[in-house]
Amino acid sequence: MTSALNATLRKRTRLPLSLKIKYILRSRLERGEWPIGTQIPTLPELVEQYGVSRATVRAALDELAREGLIERTRGKGTFVINDAAKEHWLMLPTDWRSLVRHIEHLDVRFTVLDVGRGALPPELSDDHVADAYWRTTRINWTANIPYSLNTVYVAERLARQQQQAFETEPVLPVMARYFKEEIRTATQMLTIRAADALMARHLDIDIGMPVARALRIAKNAQQETVYAASILYPAKYLYIETHFQPFDEED
Repeated sequence: MTSALNATLRKRTRLPLSLKIKYILRSRLERGEWPIGTQIPTLPELVEQYGVSRATVRAALDELAREGLIERTRGKGTFVINDAAKEHWLMLPTDWRSLVRHIEHLDVRFTVLDVGRGALPPELSDDHVADAYWRTTRINWTANIPYSLNTVYVAERLARQQQQAFETEPVLPVMARYFKEEIRTATQMLTIRAADALMARHLDIDIGMPVARALRIAKNAQQETVYAASILYPAKYLYIETHFQPFDEED
């Protein structure tokens, strides 16, 4: 087991070895292997476990300390001071109404990075699009945490009617409040990818950390796309809860 893990660590990738060790240790913290208040293995023990240098392990521990998960005390050891599992606080709803309610209760503030008008990008476009869209790119914050990087599009004919609301509030609740009759179908597709430099800077995460990308599209009765969005969430904050319908007795 140890030899296989060490071989995986040494597999040539662009990710520094210290970050690989950091993610492995972080995973152990998330699983609750080391609860709050417990001491994690010593530096020599971790060096022996993973077959890497002291400098590599030390750099990984420095990163975990910077994230506020552990505290290193000279002469005493390294102790867990926060529950990494509780970082998964951002629930991503799987239906439209719950999504709107969730955003309304998040106490969101945002930083606007860009505003403009134009066409939908190919990833959000099909044969049923409006002539033009109002667009905004924002970083969404709650409790001083940048939890998503959003680029949102609203059909321009709708955006013009409630321009101030769209510019000063989260977009989805504005759509739900003023244009409920325009929403007939809505879809969401979720994929996982690695953070590039831009994502990492805006979301205050490391380059290469996993982010979840949600693509959302809402259409009216004529199947015209009236709302679309590409939203990036740091995966370390996210969880998804799905309730399945029990089988009928006849099934």
